[in-house]
Amino acid sequence: MSAPGLWINEHDFLEFGATSLAELLGEVAVAPESWGWLGLLPDPDPVLRERGDDIKVLEDLTADGKVCSSIQGRKIKTLNKRDYRFTPGKLEGQEPTPEAKRLCDDLTRDLERVDLHNLFSQVLDTPYYGYTPTEILWRLDSGRMHVRDLVPKPREWFVFDVDGTLCFRGEEAVITGDKVHPFKMVLSRHFPTYKNPYGLRLLSRCLFLVAFKKGGIEFLMRFAEKFGMPWVVGEARPGALPKERQEMKTALSAMIRDAVAVVSGGAKVRIESVEGKATGGIHLSIVNYMDAAIAQIIQGQTLTQEIGSKGSYAAANTHYEVLTDYAEADEAMVVTAMNDLAWVYGQVNAPDALTPVFSYVEPEDLERKAKLGRSLYALGARFKEPYFESFGLTPEEFSVASVETPASDAGESAAFAAGDGHFTPDQEAVERLVTEALKDGGRAVRDQVGRILDLVERAESWEDAELLLLEAFPDLDDGDFQTAVEAAQVAADLLGRYAVRLETGRAG
Repeated sequence: MSAPGLWINEHDFLEFGATSLAELLGEVAVAPESWGWLGLLPDPDPVLRERGDDIKVLEDLTADGKVCSSIQGRKIKTLNKRDYRFTPGKLEGQEPTPEAKRLCDDLTRDLERVDLHNLFSQVLDTPYYGYTPTEILWRLDSGRMHVRDLVPKPREWFVFDVDGTLCFRGEEAVITGDKVHPFKMVLSRHFPTYKNPYGLRLLSRCLFLVAFKKGGIEFLMRFAEKFGMPWVVGEARPGALPKERQEMKTALSAMIRDAVAVVSGGAKVRIESVEGKATGGIHLSIVNYMDAAIAQIIQGQTLTQEIGSKGSYAAANTHYEVLTDYAEADEAMVVTAMNDLAWVYGQVNAPDALTPVFSYVEPEDLERKAKLGRSLYALGARFKEPYFESFGLTPEEFSVASVETPASDAGESAAFAAGDGHFTPDQEAVERLVTEALKDGGRAVRDQVGRILDLVERAESWEDAELLLLEAFPDLDDGDFQTAVEAAQVAADLLGRYAVRLETGRAG
């Protein structure tokens, strides 16, 4: 039983007479009453609950240098992507409807007045704080609702009920448990669960690490102050009274500030550096360990920020790939938030139209495209002007060389390959190797050239061409062709060396 296209607003109710259907549509496993008070779910974060703190304490952790740099290093990878767009919603294989196009155009125009870079930055804070509520500020114009602004609001203003619904934490909400209207908020969350709708907070996992690190640094500073500076030592005269010693100590203390002191007669003053037996190394190790643990929690790795003697370039490159995976997950979080916004925008203005779809526009990988072009050329494909223009080149910047071999050149090549008595036995051996290599390579691709060219012509892009080739030749064994090509390359290298030696001999 389904009702396609059914629109249900907050005032609509569906009633079913069949008891079995009501049971089917109901929920069996529900949250016990002991979970919350008046239906509101307390924050279940284990670290904050252990300390008796709330989410506001996590903001203080960003004052730590390692926490701050780790967050920025992860966020900037996604924020640097500036190419994104909304496209009209459509069914697969169909064109978008006029209403879908209009809806997409309206939303795009509305967001031109919104600081999306700052919005994305705050949405990307979601992994560190668990969730980010963004309020949609509407304006009514010409019978349609338009987005006036998108404002992320403080997280401590909100709580969740036992059903995982966002509730405002005002005085009345604490008493009644009022829910936030779904058309007023776009909620971003990091790994929420039924038991923890607040999401997984990475910063709460750094709380004790920062506290222990701060204690280690504080000890190190005291250690440096005591044992890293030279000491002023005074020798009192024999038989000096305690009062005289105290006066001398006061004078030496003043000397540290003013470099001038007057001491009792017969007393001596010397300045010496006294090295402490303790090195403080264990505390420095604690600080380094905490820094590495913080980077591990926030970025999933450590070597992109500090390699030193801890790893090689290969290890750092592997860690960079891990950070890239995290950045891609953050990118998906931004995409989800904007698609949620588009869905709300559509439900408010055009419930029957397919809502716009947000996506990042990835730049074309020209290096990969050129590599594919070289492979196709080796298989027999020859390109025309549009191929080179797809690399951003203008017709004035290139010319397409003819692929036809002149008859005179062909005759010379045939005579050159056959020898005709013009070459030494060594050169004839090299020429035979070239001829056989080209013959083997031709057999490897001759039967497939026409099929490959047909696939390339059918493709709409180079990515499509690559996919079509992989589908057409899933079990392609290019070992014979590769061997022929390698043999030809070796033969050509030998022939070139021989020609240079021959020319050198003639010159001599």
